[in-house]
Amino acid sequence: MIQNFVGKEEEEDREFWGEDDGYWEVPGEEVEELASELMSIWMPSSIESAKLTELGLVNLLKEERELRIGQANDCLDQLRTDLGNKAMLYQQNFWTANSSREGTRTKKEIQKVVARINKHVRGYQRARQAILRLDPNVDMAEKYQEILPNDLAVSKEVTEENRFGQGTSKLAWFWMMEGEQSQLSLQGGGLMEEFYRINWLKARARRDRWKEEVSLVRHEMLWTCLWFEYHKDMWEKRALQSTEPGKEAYAKMQMGLWNDFAKKARLMFQGKHVDCI
Repeated sequence: MIQNFVGKEEEEDREFWGEDDGYWEVPGEEVEELASELMSIWMPSSIESAKLTELGLVNLLKEERELRIGQANDCLDQLRTDLGNKAMLYQQNFWTANSSREGTRTKKEIQKVVARINKHVRGYQRARQAILRLDPNVDMAEKYQEILPNDLAVSKEVTEENRFGQGTSKLAWFWMMEGEQSQLSLQGGGLMEEFYRINWLKARARRDRWKEEVSLVRHEMLWTCLWFEYHKDMWEKRALQSTEPGKEAYAKMQMGLWNDFAKKARLMFQGKHVDCI
């Protein structure tokens, strides 16, 4: 009796759903439950900002934008700390290692720092892409630039103090992103303080060198004008002292040539060279 009833019920179900529709529920063995920490959460940045405005989700757009900016700033702060630590590890431990054991230990520490650096870069790139989708503004794109592999190189200001070509070297853009406040943020510890100190001293030395170069160039402009005028006066005296027509004509030609040089130099260097003493 029970078997006949069950069989009759299955036949009615097949008549209702149809033979090709199959079961409306997936069998239990095929259901794969995704862990909550692995689920991707829907965020407003998944949709264009114009569409969010059309849907009336402007408040959500602003909230995620602020969160993403905070995430990007946190990643950059941690990135600066780890890059500074990496440079100091190279200088203090790796290059001065007295044994292979000490060098291997330092290499492992550097590898750990590099892994953290790559993690911070990935987090920043995700936050940056979301910020640009939420706020496609030129100012935001200029402030939060793309991090290139060259930006992650070890600062040679710390590892190679006496190298050539330091006059044009500079840190990556994210080191000077917040101006003086970023330079004075020494919460990373003693290594970061030492890193900032070395780069600050190098930057001050370059500034003093550039000021010296500017002063020399301004004096050289004045010296050039005076040199041309000296030659003009010299050939003028020779023209007055010459008794032969040919020599006098040649002296006057040279006098006019150096006079033209002096006039052009005065015109080009006007307001740039130092005043005459």
